[in-house]
Amino acid sequence: MFGKVKGNRSGNQQNISKKNKKELKVQRKWEQDEERIKGSKFRLLNEYMYTVNSEEAQKHFKQNPEEFKIYHTGYTQQIEKWPESPVGNIIKLLKESEQFQNKKLVVCDLGCGQGDIQEHFEKDKRLNKLITVKSFDFVGLKPFIIETDISNLPMDNCSCDVAIFSLSLMGVNYLDYLGEAFRVLKKNGYLIIAEVKSRMNTIDNFVNLITGMGMKILKRDEHNSHFVLFVFEKIMDICQFNGPLNQKRVYQILGQKDPNLKDWQSLGQQILQPCVYKKR
Repeated sequence: MFGKVKGNRSGNQQNISKKNKKELKVQRKWEQDEERIKGSKFRLLNEYMYTVNSEEAQKHFKQNPEEFKIYHTGYTQQIEKWPESPVGNIIKLLKESEQFQNKKLVVCDLGCGQGDIQEHFEKDKRLNKLITVKSFDFVGLKPFIIETDISNLPMDNCSCDVAIFSLSLMGVNYLDYLGEAFRVLKKNGYLIIAEVKSRMNTIDNFVNLITGMGMKILKRDEHNSHFVLFVFEKIMDICQFNGPLNQKRVYQILGQKDPNLKDWQSLGQQILQPCVYKKR
């Protein structure tokens, strides 16, 4: 009798085990499907941010802040797969490069995402009294982030020492972002840009674009497989992007004239192309 009961118990355990395995399999499939949906959503939002102007993007994300969170979760997951982080490289640059040593700096992180640069320096007991970071983006994912369109910053002229774009030159009007960075930078201030290699028609044209504003290139680091890190210095008082685009300016930047380029926005889109995903 006792043996019979034992046998039933074993059979019940096997049935429970089979049921658990089936439930686990269903759960795993659901989680995989959910990740695929989130990945698709990230790609759609990423493409959207590259193909609209900043005013439209800001309006959309202010009305749908959960989508901004989805985008930055996907962004973080993507960057974690890269050999190096652009933000990590920029933090290292600010901490180790000679031009930034032992100086009081006001740093503007433009399109800051989750504000990692500001968080890092606020926690650094050695540097937090020297380096003050101000973080700006469409939506404040953290309390210290200033919500704004970075083509129209709530900053005075010549009020910061360093401006940063870490993969944030998105939107068809990204030249307006660069113009604002030029405006708020002090004379001899620094512009740090990390940009995806695959977006540039040529790296030289991108450098010509920035130096053509009235800047001098100090650093061009191409060692990373995914992005290039640049440092520029502001050497002129007035941004040279002012006024209509002419063919002389096109030639200076591209090395050739192009009568199809009628305005600054069309030139900008040729130099930095949007990240658009192939339709499956």
